Amino acid sequence: MSESEAAREQPGWEFPCDRLFELVPSAISVIDRDFHIRRVNATFRRMFGDRVGETCYVVLKGRSGPCSTCPLARTFLDNGVHYGEEVVETSSGRALRMAVQTSPIQDSDGRTVAGIEVATDISRSVEQWQELALLGRAIAGLAHYIKNILTGLDGGVFVVEEAFRTGDERQLRQGWEMVRRNVERVAHLSRDQLYCARERNAERQLINPNTVVCEAARLFAPRVVQEGLRLTVELDSRVEDGLFDPEGLHNMVTNLLANALEACRFDTTKDQHWISVKSLLESSGQYLLEVADNGHGIPSEVNARLFSDMLTTRGGAGTGLGLLVVYQVVSAHRGEVSVLSEEGLGSVFSVVLPLSRSGAELATPVCEGERGAVSTGDGRGASE
Repeated sequence: MSESEAAREQPGWEFPCDRLFELVPSAISVIDRDFHIRRVNATFRRMFGDRVGETCYVVLKGRSGPCSTCPLARTFLDNGVHYGEEVVETSSGRALRMAVQTSPIQDSDGRTVAGIEVATDISRSVEQWQELALLGRAIAGLAHYIKNILTGLDGGVFVVEEAFRTGDERQLRQGWEMVRRNVERVAHLSRDQLYCARERNAERQLINPNTVVCEAARLFAPRVVQEGLRLTVELDSRVEDGLFDPEGLHNMVTNLLANALEACRFDTTKDQHWISVKSLLESSGQYLLEVADNGHGIPSEVNARLFSDMLTTRGGAGTGLGLLVVYQVVSAHRGEVSVLSEEGLGSVFSVVLPLSRSGAELATPVCEGERGAVSTGDGRGASE
């Protein structure tokens, strides 16, 4: 006779509705006051195995003792019905979030001799709630960002109109710059939205990734000079052609550069700011790209969930779409992205991509100078 069958034979453990007990889609267990499992139903066995005789905290949590928030422990204390949410681990190692209800089982004298625990998997419901919450935050963030752009455009139009009225050429240039910058923000936002929203089959082409990095750096050269920053780009000349999605790679690099530029713009604690871009052919044959800055850095609580949420490191000045684009591009290339950052000091974003080659001829040099180095700042652009 098995241990579970022996448990059923003990006085006080008869279940006249055995069939119903087995068919309930929730995981049901009968647990004695020493937290030993005395009986389980079919759903419990599917999730956790037939672990009759073992303690529930070992089976469900891998713990050495009862949980401090255990609803069943409260049931044993006050003979009441209690509820809770618990994260448990199935026999296959999968973590599940369960809604748990516990009730007392009493003998003929009214003494609680055991408890019954009904656990229902709510993991998918929690995921859907989190997705809805994320969508709500994303919409609110986009609305706030667009409102800021419109405010900037209104201000620029006002300055331009005043300049036309007074004939002030300096004021005209100032107003036009306000309009131009906010139109650029609209374009960047639209590109990120389209990239994230549409389903696209990336067309891989045999290209040198350094070419894309250099092109992106040259695009940012005017803004870097205008902001009084210094941008250095050092590209490893050993990097050969690989199969990449050119559009995705370009979006990834421009978003990393835009993020670094804004991090410097919003940092008022330093006299001089810089952005550094480096590529390296690793010994494993993979392509490493690093984008670093000495801007305001990222708070540790944000850093931990930077690529798992639509987070922005720029407060009300960003939407978080840029980092989502970076994550999607890296994932599409089966690469890895990480960030090392300290608030007040700066950040380093590292992207590692597989460099798949097919033996084609190497691309022409992408940037002039030793090891493809490009330097901009102090009034010099990257296109020099």
